[in-house]
Amino acid sequence: MTENQYVLKPSERFPKEMEAPKRADVLIELSKFGIGSANTIKLIDTTRDVRDVRLNYIIDKKWVLRFCNAPDMTEKRMGELNRLIGRYRAMGSKCPAFIADDNGKYLHPWEQFLCYLSEYIDRPLASDIELNDEEQLIFQVEENVALFAETYRDVDLSETMGMYSLFELSPLDIPNGMDEKQDNFNNLISLLRNEKEDDLANRLEIRHTDIRCKLKAVFRELPRCVFQGDENFTNVLIDDAQHFIGFIDFNLAGTEVIVNQLVNLAGFDYDEKQTNPKGAKARLDFAIRYFRDHISRMLRVYHATEKEQQALIWYAWIVMVAQWPNFCFFKKAINDGVLKKEIYELLSLIVDLPEEWLLAGVN
Repeated sequence: MTENQYVLKPSERFPKEMEAPKRADVLIELSKFGIGSANTIKLIDTTRDVRDVRLNYIIDKKWVLRFCNAPDMTEKRMGELNRLIGRYRAMGSKCPAFIADDNGKYLHPWEQFLCYLSEYIDRPLASDIELNDEEQLIFQVEENVALFAETYRDVDLSETMGMYSLFELSPLDIPNGMDEKQDNFNNLISLLRNEKEDDLANRLEIRHTDIRCKLKAVFRELPRCVFQGDENFTNVLIDDAQHFIGFIDFNLAGTEVIVNQLVNLAGFDYDEKQTNPKGAKARLDFAIRYFRDHISRMLRVYHATEKEQQALIWYAWIVMVAQWPNFCFFKKAINDGVLKKEIYELLSLIVDLPEEWLLAGVN
């Protein structure tokens, strides 16, 4: 087996019933974008499932030829993303732009897929490096997002909603018919009811409904921005000193209420590495300190209005109980049994937590 044959083999996630492009197919598609040859081709397969195939062919460390079956990728969407990438680049971030063919088209059909080309930035991703100071890099990413929001609030908004959006559905939410956090919350309530914790489930539902109603009444009035939208370390480019320099992968980019974006980036760390009981209050205090530390840094860069600060604490409460990593932690801890009682108590404390406490001491 040659090197090229090896690196062009898809991962086990790639659906067996589908045919992946061969080297000759890749070269033909490249020629349609005006690239006549390729010395090295390496495949990175980020496929999730049969509905979300992502084959990324790295060409001579200059371009990335992608084959995907994402239904939301259209010529309009590609042009929109290129404008967004231009904004990030104008602020000094390194972000790969999409490349059109001689007819101005970004997308080419290939078998069951759409094919498109982008630049390749030959810098390491944060996820591929043993980081010296992971927390400092997180702060750099968060501050960059906050500065981006401060610069481009309410500018050229996209019809596509971001992945954190409540009420208005992102492309990933549309098949399920509800936003992800509502779905996560519903699953948490079902888990509690299966555990015969009906009183806790009822209290959570009442508080959750109240906060959602408050948000629904104001969320359309809040400033928005179009973000890259998936700012995890697999998409973060770093320099030799391990400092943030830019983003890749704008497929999940979309419009988001700015304070909701900031809240989701800040997040709540329930000290999941501590797998032995530490006490519900101690775990909650740890999570709130973490949130305050991260949100305060972003609010020094992004100047939220009084109305935004009010909405921010409602968004934050929703994140506390329904952000995907938090839901997964609650579910695992309850199913494992060791932390079950502690998690019930923790959720009970969250039910009674005054939202304004989440920003207490934050300037």
